[in-house]
Amino acid sequence: MDETLKDNLAAPESAQVARDEEALFGADPCARSASEADVIGCLLQVAEELNSTLDLDEVLRKVAVRVKPHIDYDTFGIHLLDPLGQELRIRFGIGYPQEVVEHWRLGLGQGLVGTAAQTGQPVRVGNVSDDPRYISAGEGICSEMAIPLVVKTRTIGVLDVGSRRCDAFTDSHQRLLTFLAGHLANAIENARLYENLREQTRTLSLLHEVSRELTAILDREELLRRVAKRVKRLVDYHGFHVMLWNEETQLLENAFSLRFDERLAIKAGLPMGVGICGTAAALRQPVRVPNVHLDPRYVTCGDAVDVHSELVVPLVVKDRLIGVLDLESTEYNAFTEQHEQMLSTLTSYIAIAFENARLYEKVREDERRLEMDMEMARDIQRRLLPEAPPRVPGLDIAVGYVPARQLGGDVFDFLSYSDGRLGVAAGDVAGKATAAALYGALAIGILRGHVVEHPCEPAEMLGLMNGYLRKPRIDNRFMALAFALYDPKSKMLTIANAGFPRPRLVRGGRVEEICIDGVPLGILPDIHYEEKKLALQVGDVVVFCSDGIHECMDKQEQEFGDQRVEALLAELAGGSAEQVAQGLIQATDRFATGNGSHADDRTVVVLKVSRD
Repeated sequence: MDETLKDNLAAPESAQVARDEEALFGADPCARSASEADVIGCLLQVAEELNSTLDLDEVLRKVAVRVKPHIDYDTFGIHLLDPLGQELRIRFGIGYPQEVVEHWRLGLGQGLVGTAAQTGQPVRVGNVSDDPRYISAGEGICSEMAIPLVVKTRTIGVLDVGSRRCDAFTDSHQRLLTFLAGHLANAIENARLYENLREQTRTLSLLHEVSRELTAILDREELLRRVAKRVKRLVDYHGFHVMLWNEETQLLENAFSLRFDERLAIKAGLPMGVGICGTAAALRQPVRVPNVHLDPRYVTCGDAVDVHSELVVPLVVKDRLIGVLDLESTEYNAFTEQHEQMLSTLTSYIAIAFENARLYEKVREDERRLEMDMEMARDIQRRLLPEAPPRVPGLDIAVGYVPARQLGGDVFDFLSYSDGRLGVAAGDVAGKATAAALYGALAIGILRGHVVEHPCEPAEMLGLMNGYLRKPRIDNRFMALAFALYDPKSKMLTIANAGFPRPRLVRGGRVEEICIDGVPLGILPDIHYEEKKLALQVGDVVVFCSDGIHECMDKQEQEFGDQRVEALLAELAGGSAEQVAQGLIQATDRFATGNGSHADDRTVVVLKVSRD
């Protein structure tokens, strides 16, 4: 507990009580009348009660009730100085008009109350109409007595009583209230300290709650509404604005505005250093204005709300200006130093929350832009790959193609030679997604160019492509590619392979691997590839499968594997090429159902020899 509060809460010593009695009624106890003894008992009881409670409103109410039997007043008021020590406001009043209690303000030296506060001395006037200092509160008072409330030589307020009778107050009354004022001032100070401590505890708890909540909100509109709501619990405002600094326009731009809890749309920007908001932004310091009409920096927004006071606190993260938080009130001097301190603490969390929301918005915008780019790239890739297999007499052709991501690293193509032969390519780029798709597009472009300019056999074609794919020197990129030429006249299939999984031949219900291997393209220079020639028969099925088919995994992380592929091919080979291709794709889909996944692209190219 605060040390001052501890000292003030200490019970009065008996010696001090005796000194108080002597000051009031003299040193000889026998000379005191019965009525004076009653007063002493009452005062001591009041003093004891004042030291037994920290509820300020209860303290003031008790004093008013206890004093009434001994001093017959018509008005009773406790005027307390504001934190700046410049203005007296009625904290507790009896007998005053309601508007006086709510709106009455007195500066030091104004009226009898202001005079007592300024001089630190009691003021007693028998007939206020004869005293030019008197300011009428409209209650028909004839006599008045104002006693300063002093704590350790510091005046904190004034105890004021008034009567509709002239000369209603005596020297004895003045001594009584002066004695009581000393105890009352200490009690008020104790209660205020306690209120401050309680308010600080509540504020710290609220700040912790708000900071924890706000930093978890990433949607900016929701964040701004939540900030407005939470700040309202700390500071009573009529207008709430958040202006964010735009580096491009070099303006403070309104991001969110509330007036009397209604959302406003204010679009005007404010340069740095202009207006109270611009000044707070430029100084990176809070600016509190009790009366905006007396401040030349004030810039009106042009609306119908009559703003009287304003508090602006900058939002800063690591010395970088985020914006400002602007509170407005229709009351003068509505914002205190304590409000400024609280908001300065809170805005450090708010600024971080705004920065998080800004970064989140940027990430979302980048994701939306990336999604659009990916959609365009996916469309381009689809257009680069053949839309449908070509029609070749005596050959049924089908393709199954499913990329693991939006863009695939697998490629396939069908290329017509001038002599009537058909080139068939099935490839798999190392890696996935965008980089693999671009590398695959590069490879297909090179392949198509060679077929047009230099149509050659599969082994020579792979050698030429290996040389071209090594030229860009793209690190950690290579490609597995099987390339075959089919002659529809002789039904001869010539195959060369650069690291692609071995193709399968299904003939008479038996599945065989076509043993042809080679080094992937783009790794080593001057590679020579082998060829294998197959004289196909009617009913033969040749299947090219990328490793995404074999390596598809179920929820137990078991691979689909070669055995399942071969068993399925034996089962499906009696159907069309399309049935074979889609049967493999669908089987791997079912295999990966549940917790399984397709970690790689899946491509199946099927050639089935049919009757002419």
